[in-house]
Amino acid sequence: MLETLVRQLNMVRLSVGALALVSLVGCTGLIDDGNTGLTKEEAAARNAWINSAAPVLTTNCVACHNGSRPMIEFLSGADDIERRTAILAFTPAVINLEAPASSRLLTKGVHDGPALLASEASDILEWIKKEKDAQPAPEETGPTLETVQFTPLICTAGTPPAATCPVNDVDLTDLGLPGAKLHFVAQALGSGLYLNQLSVIAAADGLYLEHPLFASYPADGSETRFDTIDRFFNVKINAMANVTESIGGGTAAFIGFTATDKISIHFKALKAFQPDAGGGGGGGDTGGGCKALASFKTNAQALFRTAVGGAGNNCAGCHLAGNALSAMNLTGIAATDDPTIQTVCNQIRTRINTTDLNQSGIYLAADPANMNHPFKFTAAQLTTFKNGVNVWINAEKVAP
Repeated sequence: MLETLVRQLNMVRLSVGALALVSLVGCTGLIDDGNTGLTKEEAAARNAWINSAAPVLTTNCVACHNGSRPMIEFLSGADDIERRTAILAFTPAVINLEAPASSRLLTKGVHDGPALLASEASDILEWIKKEKDAQPAPEETGPTLETVQFTPLICTAGTPPAATCPVNDVDLTDLGLPGAKLHFVAQALGSGLYLNQLSVIAAADGLYLEHPLFASYPADGSETRFDTIDRFFNVKINAMANVTESIGGGTAAFIGFTATDKISIHFKALKAFQPDAGGGGGGGDTGGGCKALASFKTNAQALFRTAVGGAGNNCAGCHLAGNALSAMNLTGIAATDDPTIQTVCNQIRTRINTTDLNQSGIYLAADPANMNHPFKFTAAQLTTFKNGVNVWINAEKVAP
Protein backbone atom coordinates (compact mmCIF):
# COMPACT_ATOMS: atom_id res chain seq x y z
CA MET A 1 0.00 0.00 0.00
CA LEU A 2 1.25 3.44 -0.83
CA GLU A 3 2.04 5.43 2.29
CA THR A 4 1.43 8.60 0.33
CA LEU A 5 -1.92 7.36 -0.93
CA VAL A 6 -3.90 5.88 1.96
CA ARG A 7 -3.30 7.56 5.30
CA GLN A 8 -5.16 6.03 8.21
CA LEU A 9 -4.86 6.53 11.93
CA ASN A 10 -2.07 3.99 11.95
CA MET A 11 -0.09 5.96 9.36
CA VAL A 12 3.16 5.83 11.24
CA ARG A 13 2.44 2.13 11.73
CA LEU A 14 4.28 1.79 15.00
CA SER A 15 3.93 -1.53 16.75
CA VAL A 16 2.85 -1.63 20.38
CA GLY A 17 6.49 -2.10 21.24
CA ALA A 18 7.42 0.91 19.14
CA LEU A 19 4.90 3.07 20.94
CA ALA A 20 6.47 2.00 24.20
CA LEU A 21 9.71 3.52 22.99
CA VAL A 22 8.46 6.97 23.80
CA SER A 23 8.87 6.29 27.49
CA LEU A 24 12.50 5.34 26.87
CA VAL A 25 13.43 8.54 25.08
CA GLY A 26 15.53 11.11 26.90
CA CYS A 27 15.98 14.74 25.97
CA THR A 28 18.67 13.74 23.48
CA GLY A 29 16.19 11.74 21.43
CA LEU A 30 18.25 8.53 21.67
CA ILE A 31 16.47 5.23 22.21
CA ASP A 32 17.39 2.37 24.51
CA ASP A 33 18.35 -0.67 22.40
CA GLY A 34 16.81 -3.06 24.89
CA ASN A 35 13.78 -5.28 24.44
CA THR A 36 11.60 -2.87 22.43
CA GLY A 37 9.44 -5.35 20.53
CA LEU A 38 10.47 -3.91 17.17
CA THR A 39 10.89 -6.04 14.10
CA LYS A 40 14.33 -6.09 12.53
CA GLU A 41 13.10 -3.74 9.81
CA GLU A 42 11.52 -1.32 12.29
CA ALA A 43 14.73 -1.22 14.30
CA ALA A 44 16.76 -0.50 11.15
CA ALA A 45 14.43 2.34 10.22
CA ARG A 46 14.62 3.79 13.73
CA ASN A 47 18.41 3.65 13.76
CA ALA A 48 18.70 5.17 10.28
CA TRP A 49 16.52 8.06 11.43
CA ILE A 50 18.47 8.69 14.63
CA ASN A 51 21.94 8.28 13.13
CA SER A 52 21.56 9.58 9.58
CA ALA A 53 18.39 11.49 8.73
CA ALA A 54 17.66 13.38 11.95
CA PRO A 55 21.12 15.06 12.17
CA VAL A 56 20.78 16.34 8.58
CA LEU A 57 17.28 17.68 9.15
CA THR A 58 18.23 19.23 12.49
CA THR A 59 21.05 21.14 10.80
CA ASN A 60 19.16 22.24 7.69
CA CYS A 61 15.42 22.19 8.31
CA VAL A 62 14.28 22.29 11.95
CA ALA A 63 14.64 26.06 12.31
CA CYS A 64 11.84 26.70 9.82
CA HIS A 65 9.83 23.48 9.98
CA ASN A 66 9.46 22.94 13.73
CA GLY A 67 6.47 25.24 14.11
CA SER A 68 7.87 28.70 13.41
CA ARG A 69 6.04 28.71 10.06
CA PRO A 70 2.46 27.41 10.21
CA MET A 71 1.35 24.91 7.56
CA ILE A 72 4.87 23.55 6.94
CA GLU A 73 5.68 22.27 10.45
CA PHE A 74 6.51 18.73 9.35
CA LEU A 75 9.33 18.55 11.93
CA SER A 76 7.29 19.62 14.92
CA GLY A 77 8.23 17.99 18.20
CA ALA A 78 10.54 18.30 21.16
CA ASP A 79 12.91 15.48 20.17
CA ASP A 80 13.89 13.21 17.32
CA ILE A 81 11.18 10.61 18.01
CA GLU A 82 8.36 13.17 17.94
CA ARG A 83 9.79 14.66 14.76
CA ARG A 84 9.95 11.26 13.10
CA THR A 85 6.28 10.73 13.90
CA ALA A 86 5.42 14.20 12.59
CA ILE A 87 7.26 13.92 9.28
CA LEU A 88 5.82 10.50 8.45
CA ALA A 89 2.27 11.66 9.19
CA PHE A 90 2.46 15.15 7.66
CA THR A 91 -0.14 16.18 5.09
CA PRO A 92 0.47 17.03 2.29
CA ALA A 93 2.99 14.21 2.34
CA VAL A 94 6.68 15.06 2.23
CA ILE A 95 7.71 11.40 2.51
CA ASN A 96 6.73 8.91 -0.20
CA LEU A 97 7.37 5.40 1.08
CA GLU A 98 6.34 3.71 -2.15
CA ALA A 99 8.71 5.80 -4.29
CA PRO A 100 11.31 7.10 -1.80
CA ALA A 101 13.41 9.07 -4.30
CA SER A 102 10.34 11.13 -5.28
CA SER A 103 9.73 12.29 -1.69
CA ARG A 104 9.07 16.01 -1.56
CA LEU A 105 11.68 16.28 1.17
CA LEU A 106 14.32 15.29 -1.41
CA THR A 107 12.99 17.02 -4.53
CA LYS A 108 12.25 20.47 -3.05
CA GLY A 109 15.71 21.88 -3.83
CA VAL A 110 16.62 25.49 -3.07
CA HIS A 111 13.82 27.47 -1.42
CA ASP A 112 13.98 29.78 1.61
CA GLY A 113 16.40 27.21 2.91
CA PRO A 114 19.38 25.58 1.19
CA ALA A 115 19.27 22.58 -1.10
CA LEU A 116 20.52 19.37 0.45
CA LEU A 117 24.06 18.28 -0.34
CA ALA A 118 24.30 15.02 -2.27
CA SER A 119 25.63 13.22 0.81
CA GLU A 120 22.79 14.62 2.96
CA ALA A 121 20.15 13.60 0.43
CA SER A 122 21.69 10.13 0.31
CA ASP A 123 21.44 9.74 4.09
CA ILE A 124 17.78 10.78 4.07
CA LEU A 125 16.98 8.52 1.11
CA GLU A 126 18.48 5.50 2.86
CA TRP A 127 16.32 6.23 5.92
CA ILE A 128 13.16 6.50 3.80
CA LYS A 129 13.97 3.20 2.10
CA LYS A 130 14.28 1.54 5.50
CA GLU A 131 10.95 3.04 6.57
CA LYS A 132 9.45 1.52 3.43
CA ASP A 133 10.91 -1.88 4.32
CA ALA A 134 9.36 -1.62 7.80
CA GLN A 135 5.78 -1.19 6.52
CA PRO A 136 3.19 -3.97 6.93
CA ALA A 137 2.37 -6.20 3.99
CA PRO A 138 -0.20 -4.66 1.60
CA GLU A 139 -3.00 -6.98 2.70
CA GLU A 140 -2.78 -5.53 6.22
CA THR A 141 -3.46 -1.93 5.22
CA GLY A 142 -6.88 -1.91 3.52
CA PRO A 143 -8.05 -1.29 -0.04
CA THR A 144 -5.69 -0.06 -2.75
CA LEU A 145 -6.79 3.00 -4.69
CA GLU A 146 -5.21 2.21 -8.04
CA THR A 147 -6.53 2.02 -11.58
CA VAL A 148 -5.96 -1.09 -13.65
CA GLN A 149 -2.60 -1.23 -15.38
CA PHE A 150 -2.92 -0.30 -19.06
CA THR A 151 -0.78 0.61 -22.06
CA PRO A 152 -1.52 4.23 -23.04
CA LEU A 153 -2.63 5.02 -26.58
CA ILE A 154 0.03 7.22 -28.16
CA CYS A 155 -0.58 10.28 -30.33
CA THR A 156 1.87 10.17 -33.25
CA ALA A 157 0.47 12.85 -35.57
CA GLY A 158 -2.33 15.37 -35.86
CA THR A 159 -4.64 16.58 -33.13
CA PRO A 160 -7.07 14.58 -30.98
CA PRO A 161 -9.35 12.86 -31.50
CA ALA A 162 -7.94 11.29 -34.65
CA ALA A 163 -6.86 7.84 -35.75
CA THR A 164 -3.23 8.91 -35.33
CA CYS A 165 -3.91 10.87 -32.15
CA PRO A 166 -6.28 8.93 -29.87
CA VAL A 167 -7.37 10.00 -26.41
CA ASN A 168 -7.08 7.93 -23.25
CA ASP A 169 -10.14 7.69 -21.01
CA VAL A 170 -9.43 5.63 -17.91
CA ASP A 171 -12.62 4.26 -16.36
CA LEU A 172 -12.88 4.87 -12.60
CA THR A 173 -15.99 2.71 -12.13
CA ASP A 174 -14.09 -0.09 -10.38
CA LEU A 175 -12.81 2.45 -7.84
CA GLY A 176 -16.35 3.38 -6.80
CA LEU A 177 -17.19 6.18 -9.26
CA PRO A 178 -19.47 4.77 -12.00
CA GLY A 179 -19.01 6.63 -15.27
CA ALA A 180 -16.15 8.84 -14.06
CA LYS A 181 -12.97 8.97 -16.13
CA LEU A 182 -9.41 10.19 -16.05
CA HIS A 183 -8.63 11.72 -19.46
CA PHE A 184 -5.39 12.55 -21.28
CA VAL A 185 -3.55 12.55 -24.59
CA ALA A 186 -0.17 10.78 -24.51
CA GLN A 187 2.90 11.41 -26.64
CA ALA A 188 6.28 9.69 -26.59
CA LEU A 189 9.38 11.64 -25.60
CA GLY A 190 12.92 10.56 -26.18
CA SER A 191 13.27 10.70 -22.40
CA GLY A 192 9.82 9.65 -21.24
CA LEU A 193 6.08 10.12 -21.64
CA TYR A 194 4.30 13.46 -22.13
CA LEU A 195 0.62 13.95 -21.26
CA ASN A 196 -1.63 16.86 -22.13
CA GLN A 197 -5.35 17.51 -21.68
CA LEU A 198 -4.85 15.76 -18.33
CA SER A 199 -8.14 15.96 -16.48
CA VAL A 200 -10.86 14.09 -14.62
CA ILE A 201 -14.42 13.85 -15.88
CA ALA A 202 -17.02 13.51 -13.15
CA ALA A 203 -20.22 11.55 -13.69
CA ALA A 204 -23.56 11.62 -11.86
CA ASP A 205 -22.01 11.30 -8.39
CA GLY A 206 -19.44 14.01 -8.90
CA LEU A 207 -15.85 13.36 -7.91
CA TYR A 208 -13.39 14.09 -5.10
CA LEU A 209 -9.74 13.08 -5.38
CA GLU A 210 -6.44 13.72 -3.65
CA HIS A 211 -2.85 13.16 -4.70
CA PRO A 212 -2.83 11.23 -7.99
CA LEU A 213 0.50 9.43 -8.46
CA PHE A 214 1.49 7.94 -11.83
CA ALA A 215 3.41 4.66 -12.01
CA SER A 216 5.06 2.84 -14.91
CA TYR A 217 5.61 -0.92 -15.11
CA PRO A 218 8.63 -1.82 -17.30
CA ALA A 219 8.03 -4.68 -19.71
CA ASP A 220 11.26 -6.34 -18.61
CA GLY A 221 9.83 -6.84 -15.12
CA SER A 222 12.24 -4.42 -13.42
CA GLU A 223 11.20 -2.24 -10.50
CA THR A 224 8.07 -0.11 -10.83
CA ARG A 225 8.86 3.50 -11.70
CA PHE A 226 6.94 6.30 -10.04
CA ASP A 227 6.72 9.97 -10.93
CA THR A 228 10.19 11.04 -9.82
CA ILE A 229 9.06 14.43 -8.52
CA ASP A 230 5.61 13.38 -7.20
CA ARG A 231 4.30 16.53 -8.88
CA PHE A 232 0.65 16.13 -7.85
CA PHE A 233 1.39 15.54 -4.16
CA ASN A 234 -0.88 18.41 -3.03
CA VAL A 235 -3.58 18.22 -5.70
CA LYS A 236 -7.17 18.07 -4.47
CA ILE A 237 -10.15 18.19 -6.81
CA ASN A 238 -13.78 18.35 -5.73
CA ALA A 239 -15.92 18.34 -8.87
CA MET A 240 -19.71 18.39 -9.00
CA ALA A 241 -21.69 16.06 -11.27
CA ASN A 242 -20.74 16.03 -14.96
CA VAL A 243 -17.92 18.56 -14.55
CA THR A 244 -14.45 18.26 -16.10
CA GLU A 245 -11.48 19.51 -14.06
CA SER A 246 -7.86 19.86 -15.15
CA ILE A 247 -5.18 18.09 -13.08
CA GLY A 248 -2.11 20.16 -12.27
CA GLY A 249 -2.54 22.48 -15.24
CA GLY A 250 -3.30 19.69 -17.68
CA THR A 251 0.23 18.68 -18.72
CA ALA A 252 2.98 16.47 -17.31
CA ALA A 253 6.24 14.97 -18.55
CA PHE A 254 7.17 11.71 -16.83
CA ILE A 255 10.87 11.20 -17.33
CA GLY A 256 11.93 7.55 -17.36
CA PHE A 257 8.51 6.24 -18.40
CA THR A 258 8.57 4.23 -21.65
CA ALA A 259 5.58 4.88 -23.89
CA THR A 260 5.08 1.19 -24.64
CA ASP A 261 5.04 0.13 -20.98
CA LYS A 262 1.89 -0.16 -18.91
CA ILE A 263 1.01 2.58 -16.43
CA SER A 264 -1.49 3.06 -13.60
CA ILE A 265 -2.63 5.92 -11.42
CA HIS A 266 -2.81 5.72 -7.63
CA PHE A 267 -4.86 8.08 -5.44
CA LYS A 268 -4.67 9.04 -1.80
CA ALA A 269 -8.45 9.57 -1.87
CA LEU A 270 -11.08 8.97 -4.55
CA LYS A 271 -14.81 9.19 -3.87
CA ALA A 272 -17.99 11.04 -4.77
CA PHE A 273 -18.29 14.84 -4.60
CA GLN A 274 -17.97 16.14 -1.04
CA PRO A 275 -20.44 19.01 -0.39
CA ASP A 276 -18.60 20.06 2.77
CA ALA A 277 -15.22 20.29 1.01
CA GLY A 278 -16.05 23.15 -1.34
CA GLY A 279 -17.12 22.88 -4.95
CA GLY A 280 -14.90 22.55 -7.99
CA GLY A 281 -11.27 23.32 -8.56
CA GLY A 282 -8.23 22.47 -6.52
CA GLY A 283 -6.42 20.68 -9.30
CA GLY A 284 -4.60 23.60 -10.81
CA ASP A 285 -1.17 24.90 -9.94
CA THR A 286 0.65 22.54 -7.63
CA GLY A 287 3.32 25.17 -7.10
CA GLY A 288 0.98 27.63 -5.37
CA GLY A 289 0.86 30.21 -8.18
CA CYS A 290 3.47 32.69 -9.39
CA LYS A 291 5.46 34.33 -6.63
CA ALA A 292 8.14 36.08 -8.68
CA LEU A 293 5.74 38.15 -10.79
CA ALA A 294 8.23 40.98 -11.33
CA SER A 295 10.75 38.55 -12.81
CA PHE A 296 8.07 37.00 -15.02
CA LYS A 297 7.18 40.43 -16.43
CA THR A 298 10.81 41.38 -17.02
CA ASN A 299 12.24 38.12 -18.32
CA ALA A 300 9.50 35.81 -19.59
CA GLN A 301 6.26 37.56 -20.53
CA ALA A 302 7.47 38.95 -23.87
CA LEU A 303 8.95 35.60 -24.90
CA PHE A 304 5.51 33.99 -24.77
CA ARG A 305 3.75 36.71 -26.77
CA THR A 306 6.31 37.96 -29.33
CA ALA A 307 8.53 36.33 -31.95
CA VAL A 308 11.59 34.39 -30.81
CA GLY A 309 14.25 34.48 -33.52
CA GLY A 310 11.80 35.05 -36.35
CA ALA A 311 8.27 36.02 -37.31
CA GLY A 312 5.52 33.94 -35.77
CA ASN A 313 7.80 31.99 -33.46
CA ASN A 314 5.81 32.41 -30.26
CA CYS A 315 3.35 30.58 -28.04
CA ALA A 316 0.56 33.15 -28.15
CA GLY A 317 0.09 32.50 -31.86
CA CYS A 318 -1.90 29.37 -30.93
CA HIS A 319 -2.68 29.53 -27.24
CA LEU A 320 -5.15 32.42 -27.32
CA ALA A 321 -7.97 30.53 -29.02
CA GLY A 322 -9.33 27.17 -30.07
CA ASN A 323 -8.24 23.76 -28.86
CA ALA A 324 -4.84 25.04 -27.76
CA LEU A 325 -6.51 26.87 -24.86
CA SER A 326 -7.10 23.54 -23.12
CA ALA A 327 -3.38 22.76 -23.29
CA MET A 328 -2.23 26.18 -22.06
CA ASN A 329 -4.38 29.30 -21.81
CA LEU A 330 -2.35 32.46 -22.52
CA THR A 331 -5.32 34.81 -22.46
CA GLY A 332 -3.96 38.04 -20.99
CA ILE A 333 -0.32 37.48 -21.97
CA ALA A 334 -0.17 40.97 -23.51
CA ALA A 335 -1.77 42.68 -20.51
CA THR A 336 -0.10 45.44 -18.53
CA ASP A 337 -2.05 45.21 -15.27
CA ASP A 338 -0.68 42.94 -12.56
CA PRO A 339 -3.90 41.02 -11.74
CA THR A 340 -4.27 39.83 -15.35
CA ILE A 341 -0.56 39.06 -15.71
CA GLN A 342 -0.71 37.13 -12.44
CA THR A 343 -3.48 34.93 -13.85
CA VAL A 344 -1.58 34.03 -17.01
CA CYS A 345 1.65 33.57 -15.06
CA ASN A 346 -0.15 31.11 -12.79
CA GLN A 347 -1.27 29.20 -15.88
CA ILE A 348 2.27 28.97 -17.28
CA ARG A 349 3.72 28.01 -13.91
CA THR A 350 1.75 24.75 -13.94
CA ARG A 351 3.84 23.78 -16.96
CA ILE A 352 7.26 24.20 -15.37
CA ASN A 353 9.39 21.64 -13.56
CA THR A 354 11.49 23.42 -10.95
CA THR A 355 13.41 20.23 -10.17
CA ASP A 356 14.62 19.74 -13.75
CA LEU A 357 14.03 22.87 -15.82
CA ASN A 358 14.68 21.14 -19.16
CA GLN A 359 11.77 18.79 -18.46
CA SER A 360 9.25 21.63 -18.17
CA GLY A 361 6.20 21.18 -20.38
CA ILE A 362 6.68 24.63 -21.95
CA TYR A 363 10.04 23.46 -23.32
CA LEU A 364 9.19 19.87 -24.21
CA ALA A 365 6.13 20.89 -26.24
CA ALA A 366 8.12 22.94 -28.76
CA ASP A 367 11.39 20.98 -28.64
CA PRO A 368 12.30 19.98 -32.23
CA ALA A 369 13.85 16.74 -30.96
CA ASN A 370 10.95 15.42 -28.92
CA MET A 371 7.38 16.37 -29.50
CA ASN A 372 4.59 15.91 -32.01
CA HIS A 373 3.45 19.49 -31.49
CA PRO A 374 1.90 21.83 -34.09
CA PHE A 375 4.74 24.33 -33.58
CA LYS A 376 8.42 23.72 -32.91
CA PHE A 377 11.29 26.08 -32.25
CA THR A 378 14.57 25.53 -33.97
CA ALA A 379 17.32 24.45 -31.56
CA ALA A 380 18.70 28.00 -31.49
CA GLN A 381 15.27 29.54 -30.90
CA LEU A 382 14.57 27.11 -28.07
CA THR A 383 17.87 28.06 -26.42
CA THR A 384 16.97 31.76 -26.63
CA PHE A 385 13.55 31.04 -25.19
CA LYS A 386 14.97 28.96 -22.32
CA ASN A 387 17.67 31.49 -21.45
CA GLY A 388 15.06 34.16 -20.79
CA VAL A 389 12.34 32.06 -19.18
CA ASN A 390 14.81 30.24 -16.92
CA VAL A 391 15.65 33.52 -15.22
CA TRP A 392 12.04 33.70 -14.07
CA ILE A 393 11.83 30.00 -13.17
CA ASN A 394 14.94 30.27 -11.01
CA ALA A 395 13.39 33.27 -9.27
CA GLU A 396 10.26 31.18 -8.61
CA LYS A 397 12.38 28.43 -7.05
CA VAL A 398 13.78 30.70 -4.35
CA ALA A 399 10.76 32.98 -3.86
CA PRO A 400 9.35 32.88 -0.31
